[in-house]
Amino acid sequence: MYNSTQNPCPTHPDLSKAARSGLAFGFILSMLISFPGNILVIVTVVTNRRMRTVTNYLIVNMAVADLLLTVFNMPSTTSTVISPSYFWYTGEFWIAMCKLLPFIQSVSVASSVLNMTAIAVDRFFAVVLPLRRYITFNVAYIMMAAVWVVAIGVSAPFLYAQNVISFPGMPGKVACMETWKHPIEQLMEISEPKDFTVVLFVVFYVLPLIVMSVLYSVVIYKLWIRKLPGQRSELNQQRADRSKKKVLRMLLIVLLLFALCWLPVHVTSFILFFGTCSPPPILTWIGYLLSQGNSAINPCIYVIFNESYRQGFARLVCCLCRRKGSRMVRPGVTVIGMDNTYIDGVTRSNIASPSPRMLRDTYT
Repeated sequence: MYNSTQNPCPTHPDLSKAARSGLAFGFILSMLISFPGNILVIVTVVTNRRMRTVTNYLIVNMAVADLLLTVFNMPSTTSTVISPSYFWYTGEFWIAMCKLLPFIQSVSVASSVLNMTAIAVDRFFAVVLPLRRYITFNVAYIMMAAVWVVAIGVSAPFLYAQNVISFPGMPGKVACMETWKHPIEQLMEISEPKDFTVVLFVVFYVLPLIVMSVLYSVVIYKLWIRKLPGQRSELNQQRADRSKKKVLRMLLIVLLLFALCWLPVHVTSFILFFGTCSPPPILTWIGYLLSQGNSAINPCIYVIFNESYRQGFARLVCCLCRRKGSRMVRPGVTVIGMDNTYIDGVTRSNIASPSPRMLRDTYT
């Protein structure tokens, strides 16, 4: 910690054993939910022909990104919170891992966020402009590829900036840190980390949040005022009202969870690079837990709000248990992202409805 003698910073206590135990439990629980949950999402879409739609393909793309975060980031974070160590290892392999781990976790986080934005774009066209399919499968494939290209491109500086450096006055002790090839004594004086922090905050938080807010606001407004074609019966009115409420809840929850789960990470990052003092350790770790826990929350949202995923998950579980539990989607339920099925409780035949950067690696 680099403190100014003219403006001394408060000394933050290290995490207590109870806090570490609670955080470790949260990370482990997130892994136990995220890994099988996102695999079930992928398998459900791949094995169910009715669910092979544009929206569900984008959801699968996001599930892949969430799996990368689960596999490459959560175990190292959990290990660090259980056995904290600020030192790294020597050797070519560990130098490569020092660069690759933060890069991979940044790519997975960026891909997840950008996929959420792509899903918002797909929902906008499907609900607001339903008479023409704008997001075709070919367009969706381009969007999916673009998500990964942008995520890799913006995260690429990690491959340059992450380095294994020696601590002055501590022979044999090294750390994996974001140094930008500057001596450790100059790390708080250079501008590259600050600039990179701003770029990642804007590209992977502010812009997606603005885009999703605008698009989902229009979608919600459109769903709320939409009139069913023809003469509406009382039953159709009830079905439409129920589906509107489900869609509204789902869109708001997806947007709010994204904003809330990623805000603490960006706050601590700005405090670290732009403030005069370091952020409290508990705030940093809560940010890690919430942001990574978002990967476990996403499959839960699908199960809670989408009957197709509930049925798909049930069929997979029944297959594992050697049972036959396949069921068809029944009319009148809300299915998000299904072509030629039910949105607002109406069967739309012949209308195609296409369907932060993380803080530096936890052990630095």
